[in-house]
Amino acid sequence: MRLRSHLIVLVGAAVLPLLLFAVLIVRQDVGERREIMDRGMQDTVRARSLAIDGEVKTSLAVLQTLAASPFLDRGDLAHFHEVCTRAMRDRPDAYVVLFDPTGKVLLNSGRPFGAPLPNPLTATRPAGADPRYPDVPLGGGDPVKNVLESGAPVVSDLFISLVTRAPRISLDVPVVRAGELRYVLEMSIDATQLTRVLEAQRPPADAVLSLVDRRGIVIARTRDAPGRVGKAIGSEFAQQISASDVGSDVGHSSKGTPVYRVHARSPLSGWTTSLGVAKSVALAPLSNTLALLAGGAAIAIVLGLAAALLIGRRISAPISALAAAAGKLARGEQDELEVHAVRELEDLHRALVAAGVSARQVDEVQAASRAKDEFLAMLSHELRNPLAALTAAAHVLKIANPASDEAMKAAAVVERQTRHMSRLISDLLDISRITHGKFALDRERFDLAEAVTRLVSVWRVWGRFERHNVALHTAAVWIDADRARIDQITANLLDNALKFTPAGKTVHLTVEPGQGVALLRIADEGLGLAPEARQRIFELFVQEGPAADGGLGIGLALVKRLAEIHGGTAAVESAGPGKGAMFTVQLPSVPAPAAAPLPVSSHRGACRTVLIVEDNDDARHMLVAALTLDGHQVHAAPDGESGLQLAERSPPDVALIDIRLPGIDGYEVARRLRAANERRRITLVALTGFGQTEDRRRAFDAGFDAHLVKPVNAERLKRVLAELQ
Repeated sequence: MRLRSHLIVLVGAAVLPLLLFAVLIVRQDVGERREIMDRGMQDTVRARSLAIDGEVKTSLAVLQTLAASPFLDRGDLAHFHEVCTRAMRDRPDAYVVLFDPTGKVLLNSGRPFGAPLPNPLTATRPAGADPRYPDVPLGGGDPVKNVLESGAPVVSDLFISLVTRAPRISLDVPVVRAGELRYVLEMSIDATQLTRVLEAQRPPADAVLSLVDRRGIVIARTRDAPGRVGKAIGSEFAQQISASDVGSDVGHSSKGTPVYRVHARSPLSGWTTSLGVAKSVALAPLSNTLALLAGGAAIAIVLGLAAALLIGRRISAPISALAAAAGKLARGEQDELEVHAVRELEDLHRALVAAGVSARQVDEVQAASRAKDEFLAMLSHELRNPLAALTAAAHVLKIANPASDEAMKAAAVVERQTRHMSRLISDLLDISRITHGKFALDRERFDLAEAVTRLVSVWRVWGRFERHNVALHTAAVWIDADRARIDQITANLLDNALKFTPAGKTVHLTVEPGQGVALLRIADEGLGLAPEARQRIFELFVQEGPAADGGLGIGLALVKRLAEIHGGTAAVESAGPGKGAMFTVQLPSVPAPAAAPLPVSSHRGACRTVLIVEDNDDARHMLVAALTLDGHQVHAAPDGESGLQLAERSPPDVALIDIRLPGIDGYEVARRLRAANERRRITLVALTGFGQTEDRRRAFDAGFDAHLVKPVNAERLKRVLAELQ
């Protein structure tokens, strides 16, 4: 026999005894469930029968209380009528009737006192008098007669009221004075009241609770009460309830539907309460159990056979396929072998997978090493280019006449290449901070349109747009953001557009409000992007197009991450290669603040005494030269102690202080200057290479008025000095 045949025999030997045992258990469970269902239905019927008896007892108690009224002793029927009316005020479906010994109606709490009322002893008609209820008598004279004859309380069967012409029942008690029956006091109750008592049980939607009088007439019913109340029950059901006071059996409804029925007769009223449920519903759990057993047996057999076939294949097929899979695993291809059926095969499979993983790890390490080498080569290229230009410019400045064109061009090269290197290093540092979760925003509310316009104006003055047409379209829209980072986003996108757009073409900048957002769009007429490039253009170190040999591929990645940190998005659209591209940045907008007049500085453009405390000789000398050329009186010191001594001899208007100094640091220098010049206001500006939010907070806590991150160009320094004075 083959392996699969052995497994099929094994499945049969295991499943068949279990099925036989399950049949025995289910058979016993079916019997127990049927008994539980029967007890539950009987409990429901007894509970409703007791509830009906409670309603009857309550009504009889009310009648006994009214029968003891002193107004009846005095024959003051008018006041007794008022008492009865008040007693029935909370029971609108019931009223009290008082009869004299002749059967004459003396009063009815449901009618005005003195109104003419029919005499039930003479006006009652037999069943069939009312065509709507052919099985029910018209009028309730029999209960009154029974009380007059027996002198005992009587609970009636269903009758049609002479007053309301609706199905009712009555409770009648004798009123006896000095051993003589003086009156009969009756409470007439609408049959719908008893229907509400049955409905209070909240029977299931597929069950019917019924109340039947001694003649087999339906008094109340939870389903189709208007159509069934006042009608006689079927002969089959009548035989069941006449045979015993309590019982259960399977019968048929008036429509011939098989019904499982439970009934109980009240010893107080003689009425019978029954609960009927369609046999298909009542026995549904039992049928479901049997069906579940049959279905489970079939499923077990099918699954067993399927498992035998599957496991047989899973054992035999992988043996021949494992060797062929070794090559795929080594290449990193997904293997689809399932060898969990046998441990030895699984161990062999794991060994092959581990070998494949090891091979792939070697490839990944080599790929990472290549990527690192390529990045370092690219970084070296990006740093050497501006350094070469700076070296050449420095040589020109050293030998050329300072007023010559060559010197002016060299100075422009120094400024441009310094700005390029500064931005390159800043982008690298920002990407590193974002990656390590150490990036923080210095938020303020400002107009995005104004910020973009200012940056474009600065670039235009610098000559960045000499080879391109730049069209600016703006509408005021305010944001809560880090102004420096928004400038960084705009600069990176604009620089990217200029780099990929041929000379003479146009770059469009648009700022406009959207639905709860501020939209910054930069569209170019450049080389465009292929669909696959649009998916990866914002990834780190990714570059596209012929210009990909320039830059590190971090500008657009930084744009996207900065936008997301602000709660916004960055996206790109392009119709394809050669059709340009449009980058869109969305940022959450905020309401514009109330208009306020701008402060006018009285010191803008004034010459001041400036103290520079900087330990780097080249940086200190260049700052001194730049500020001196602007007309300021400048003093410089290489450390904090000498800076404090200079400030004591010649108090400055402005102090530019490096933070990391030999001896005491810039924070301590600022605190001492503030303490020594309490009566004289000195503007303190921190110059540092540390730009984190915590660094800014420490600077302001130490008394600085501004915090500038190196390198700081001359224009930026002029603007800050003008704004702080």
